[in-house]
Amino acid sequence: MRKLLVCAYTLTSWNVMASYTLHIERENQISETEWLAICEKDSSLTVQHVAKTTNPQTGEIIEIQTPNSCVWTSPILRRKYNFTYANGSISFGSDKAQIKKAKKLAQLLSAKVIGDEGEEY
Repeated sequence: MRKLLVCAYTLTSWNVMASYTLHIERENQISETEWLAICEKDSSLTVQHVAKTTNPQTGEIIEIQTPNSCVWTSPILRRKYNFTYANGSISFGSDKAQIKKAKKLAQLLSAKVIGDEGEEY
């Protein structure tokens, strides 16, 4: 499932094609309701159930279902970053600004930021 999630993340990430994915996780799974409540309270996050991107070679618009995912717009960089919810955890890229935001979100969820290889950030 995690490999599928990484593929979906790569397809939906229009900012930087991440080669390494990080996750907000805790021992007890994060519920969809809990995650969406955090997203709705934070004005820099927007819930996004469908991600769209354009194939730069063909111009084709590609859509993928991203239920319960959020897009964070960095107030300083004005860049958009995806946080993808699935199976009780949230996955995201390894950009420094996004990691900083993820740590704040993890704290609100009593969770940790963990890399694919189990290391804690």
